[in-house]
Amino acid sequence: MEYSRAATATVLVVLALVSQAQAGVWPRSRPYNIAHRGASGFRPDHTAEGYQLAIDLGADFIECDVVLTKDLVPVCRHEPLVSGTTDADAKFPNLIKSIIIDGANYTGVFTTDLTLAEVKTLRCKQPIADRDQSFNGLFAIPTLEEYIAIAKRANRTIGIYPETKHPTWHDSLPIVKAAQTTMSDIVLNVLKKHGYKGPINSKAWSKQPVFIQSFEVGNLKYLSRKTCIPLVQLLSDWNTPIPDMPALNYSSIMSEAGVKDMATYASGVGPWKNTLVRAKAGANVTANGAALESTGLAERIRKNGMQAHPYTFRNEARYLTYGAFATAMDEFEFFFVKLGLEGAFTDYTGSLRQYFTMKSQEQGRLWNTGAVINRAGRPKPHNPKC
Repeated sequence: MEYSRAATATVLVVLALVSQAQAGVWPRSRPYNIAHRGASGFRPDHTAEGYQLAIDLGADFIECDVVLTKDLVPVCRHEPLVSGTTDADAKFPNLIKSIIIDGANYTGVFTTDLTLAEVKTLRCKQPIADRDQSFNGLFAIPTLEEYIAIAKRANRTIGIYPETKHPTWHDSLPIVKAAQTTMSDIVLNVLKKHGYKGPINSKAWSKQPVFIQSFEVGNLKYLSRKTCIPLVQLLSDWNTPIPDMPALNYSSIMSEAGVKDMATYASGVGPWKNTLVRAKAGANVTANGAALESTGLAERIRKNGMQAHPYTFRNEARYLTYGAFATAMDEFEFFFVKLGLEGAFTDYTGSLRQYFTMKSQEQGRLWNTGAVINRAGRPKPHNPKC
C-alpha cells in the first residue's frame, strides 16, 4: 500500500475537522495513541517531520528509539546500524563493518562510529519498500533533545516515549566506559534537564507525560532505583531470548510470577501484539478475529496494576494479527474492546484516532481504560520515593 503526498494531505484535512477534545488530555477517557517511530506509515522513521505529522494526525505520544553517537549524544534511530534507514553506506563506506549486538550479526555503518556532526550529514529513507519513497533523502536524524522540543512546542499536551536501544551493548563500548556513565544515565539526564519527572498520573507527570521503555530487564530495574518516571517492559515473542538475560526467554517473564515481578519496577508492559492472542483450538484463524482468544497475558498485566501498550498496529493487510482481520478497524475493535488495552503503538496514528472518534459515538462498553489508565502509580520497592 502506498501513500502519496496528496493522500497525506487529504487525511490531514479530514482529521482537522475531527474534534481534538480527547487528544492530549489527562486524565483519560480513552486509550493512548502512540506514534511508532513517528508517522512511519507516511514518512521515514524517526524524523522531525514524521513526529510532527504524527501529532497532526492525532498522536498522544511520540516514540524515539534512542541510540548514541561516538561523542555520546543520544539520537533517534531504530538501531545503531543506520545503513538501512539512511544514506550512511554511501557517505561513510570506510566505516562499514560487521559486529554482533545481542547475539545477532549486523553489517553496515553504526551511529557509535559517527560524531553528531557526521550523523547530521545523513539523510533518512523509508525502510519499507511499498510505502511512499518520495521523501527519501530529505530529512535529517533528530537528537533526543530535538525530539523533545517537538513534543513541548505542540499546541496540546504530547507525551514522549523514548526507548533505550541495546543498553547493555552500549554500556560495553569503550567510549561509554571511558566516560564512566551508562546509556540509561545519559537518557535520564536529558529528561531531567527538560523537566520530565514524577510517578505516572502525578501532577508533574501529567503536565509532561513520559514513559521510558526497554526490551532489557536489568536497565529498567536500574532506572527504577534512580527515577520515578514510569517504566515500560517491552516483550518480544515467547521464545525470544531476553537480551541481558540470554539464558532466559520472554515467556519466563510473561508467567504469573514474572508479571508480578515486573510490577515491582514497571508501570506498563509493551508486548508484541501476537503474544496477547491465540487461535482457539481447531479454529479457523481467518474468521476476522472470531477464532481468536486472549492468551491471558493482558489480564495478568492489568491484574498487577500495569498498563498494556502492545506494538505494532499497521494498516497493511500483511501486518494484521495472524491475518485474521479484514481491516485495521476490525483489529482495533478486537484488541481495544475485548482485551481493554490502555494504549497501542501504531504506524498510522490517524487511523487509530479515527477509530477512537468512531467509538466515542457508540453506547456501552468501549474499553477498560478508566480502570488502570488513570490510576496513581503504585509504590516501587526499588525506589521508596515513588
